[in-house]
Amino acid sequence: MPFDALIAAPRQSDLFDALDTHRITPVSWATLVDHKLAQQKKFGPSFWFRHQTKVSVGLIMTSPVVGTVVGAIQGFSSHSSALAVASSFMWMCLVAMLTGTGLIKLRAGASWQERRVTADELDELRVPAQIASAARSIQRMVPDTNIVLGELKRHEAVLDPYLVLEHQDWRICLGIWEGANVIAVPTPR
Repeated sequence: MPFDALIAAPRQSDLFDALDTHRITPVSWATLVDHKLAQQKKFGPSFWFRHQTKVSVGLIMTSPVVGTVVGAIQGFSSHSSALAVASSFMWMCLVAMLTGTGLIKLRAGASWQERRVTADELDELRVPAQIASAARSIQRMVPDTNIVLGELKRHEAVLDPYLVLEHQDWRICLGIWEGANVIAVPTPR
């Protein structure tokens, strides 16, 4: 039929057409990578966690040394063996108390985790309005786009989230924020 072309479904626009339509320049990938590396360094593992094997071996190896030193101070007399054992036991209790009470923090570093979210979840996840509205408007134009929320997690705390859109093999960053502080947003053209 001659009029079939007039009623054909319009071509589905891709991610970059949607960005052009909304006149949005996404956050550069280099900005996101630099931010992730800086935060990883800032919230990395503690000294004690990085060297926990050496510290543990060192603390355990000092127990017999403490016993020997105490025994040597007492001149290895008949009472010195009981004193050496008692002092070694007290040293081990001190080591257990230091690590068990958290005075020596074996804090692991924070790690980046990504998960897919829906456009409806953006408000309850406290995504800043300008980033959330850009994600929603682009996803309306390109429905098979996935919204990915990246979060730097340390224990239960979420430190610096970012929002990425995925479409086919492409990923673009729409923003980085920390609480109410927006670190990077897409810029209008």
